[in-house]
Amino acid sequence: AIVCVSTPSSEGMDRANLSLASVDDAMIAAVASAQARSIVVMHNPGAVLMPWIDSVAAVVAAFYPGQEMGHALADVLFGDVNPSGRLPLTFPRLESDTPLSTPEQYPGVNGTCYYTEGLLVGYRWFDAKGVEPLFPFGHGLSYTSFNYSDLQVSVTGTNVTVTFSVENLGTLAGREIAQLYVEFPASAGEPPLQLKDFEAVALGPGASTRIAMTLGARDLSVWDPVVHAWALVHGTYQAHIGASSRDIRLQSAFIV
Repeated sequence: AIVCVSTPSSEGMDRANLSLASVDDAMIAAVASAQARSIVVMHNPGAVLMPWIDSVAAVVAAFYPGQEMGHALADVLFGDVNPSGRLPLTFPRLESDTPLSTPEQYPGVNGTCYYTEGLLVGYRWFDAKGVEPLFPFGHGLSYTSFNYSDLQVSVTGTNVTVTFSVENLGTLAGREIAQLYVEFPASAGEPPLQLKDFEAVALGPGASTRIAMTLGARDLSVWDPVVHAWALVHGTYQAHIGASSRDIRLQSAFIV
């Protein structure tokens, strides 16, 4: 069974919460109880709670794709196109898992909002607080699988080159989105991981490729509010290569 649901949102209308309409949740649960191999297609503006997630076979987060949605969805569901999209945000298990927990943060008090989460925006909050998301930032499934290997990191002054290999292990052509996260030295007081680069590579069955990513001084700096400028942080870093913020495949230390 294929169940299509949506939740409205616009520039002039924020959602009151992250839930689907109660009738939609009930419909999904009812269909899943009758057919375990059900697929939920969501037209969603952002993160959505999924109390029924363990009862369905798959979820397609389609967001708002436009007038060609019908053709695109059919191509993905019937396997004519191998999906390769990745989540640009984190899907929480519970609404209370998000950084927004007070009226002062949202919708604000007396016309003023306070961004007390500081640097811990999005996946950075979940990482720093040790909260397990439903689906992490950067997550996305494919009809094939990919292997990461042979990570090498070289440092020349303030330039860092990160290279590694990606191989398509499956029998179908696919597109992988390799992601580079950087862990700053503890003295910097930065969030645990920060996405610094990503690259999409299309690979046929059994094919592999070498990917190179470069970090510069700006990528390794923090804002100094005293001098009002970016300041390079010296010390030992960690380069994390993965398929999402929580699916780290390779890791290596480097010193700047």
